[in-house]
Amino acid sequence: MKNFETHLINAVKKKREAEGLSLRALSSVIGVSFSTLARIERGEGLPDNNSKIRLLEWLGESAEEAGLKFDNVAFVHFRAAKNVRSSTIQALLRAADSIRREALAEVSEADEEPTNLKSTSNDDEPVALSKEELEGAAEDFRKDLDLAPDEPLDSLKLNIEGVQVHRLTQTNYLETSLARKLQMGSFDEWSAMSVPLDVIGDKWAVLLNDCHKIERQRVTVLEEYWHILLGHKLTKIARIAEAYGRTYDKAEEHDAYYLAAATLLPKAAIIEAVKAKKGSAEIALRFGTSTELVDYRIKRLGLWRDHVGKKVALTSE
Repeated sequence: MKNFETHLINAVKKKREAEGLSLRALSSVIGVSFSTLARIERGEGLPDNNSKIRLLEWLGESAEEAGLKFDNVAFVHFRAAKNVRSSTIQALLRAADSIRREALAEVSEADEEPTNLKSTSNDDEPVALSKEELEGAAEDFRKDLDLAPDEPLDSLKLNIEGVQVHRLTQTNYLETSLARKLQMGSFDEWSAMSVPLDVIGDKWAVLLNDCHKIERQRVTVLEEYWHILLGHKLTKIARIAEAYGRTYDKAEEHDAYYLAAATLLPKAAIIEAVKAKKGSAEIALRFGTSTELVDYRIKRLGLWRDHVGKKVALTSE
C-alpha cells in the first residue's frame, strides 16, 4: 500500500475510534460506502481520489497533523459518473477556465465593470427536501411556465435568468484537443457542467454535452438548472499527488434529479397514464424523455405495481 494512503487510512481509523464511530456511521457522515470503508481499513484496496477528498475533509486538522494535505483547485458543479476519471475532471476544469475567460471577454466588450469570476464554495449544510416538497416545487415551476398538467416541456428551450447554456459541439472557444477529449475520449463520463460566473451565484454558464441523445440532454440541463435554483453546494475539485478528484453530495444529486424528472413528467399526467394502462415507451414518446426516466418516475410515485399489473390476493388457507 502506498505511503500516503497508509497514513490516510491510519489517521481515519484513529479518529473514527476516538469519536466512537462505527464504519456505518462514518459512511453516512462522509458519503463513502460502508463496503468501501471496510475494504480499505482491512488493507484490501485503496480509496479512489474522490473518497480521499471526503476522508481528508472529514479529518480536518487531524489530516495536517498526520502530514496529509491536498490542494483545492476549483468549485464548479458537473453531472458525471460518481467515479469519473481524473483525466476527465482535469479536462472539465480546463473547459471551466475557458468558459470564464469567454464570459469575462464578453463583459469587457460591453464596457461594463468586470465581474470577479473567482468561484467560491458554499459551506452551508445540505438541506434535503421531502417528497412532498419536491413535488410541490416541480408543480410550481410548471405553473410559472403556464404549462397544462399534461403538457410536455422541452427543457432545452427554457430561458433561466442569469444562466447561459453552451452546447459542447457548438462552442468555438475550446482548444481543439480539449473539445475532442470531451466529445470523444470521455463523452460518456459526463453530461453537463455548471460554472459560476460571479461570487454571489447570480450568473452561471452551463456546458451541455450535446453528444448524448436529446432525451438525456433534456433531463441533464433541467437537473443543472435545479442545482442552481436550489442553491446547492458547488462540487469541490481537488488535486492529490497530481491526480484529480471531486466531492459528491448524494442527497443534493437525488433532489435535483428527482425535480428534473418531476418537472418533465408531471405527477397528475403520470397517474392518469398508469390508470390508462399506457406503457413506458408510449409515455416517454409523449413527453420526449427516455423510458428509463419514465420507469424511475413511476417507481418514485409508488405506482410500479399498478404499471406492471401485479395482482395481490389472500389465499383461502
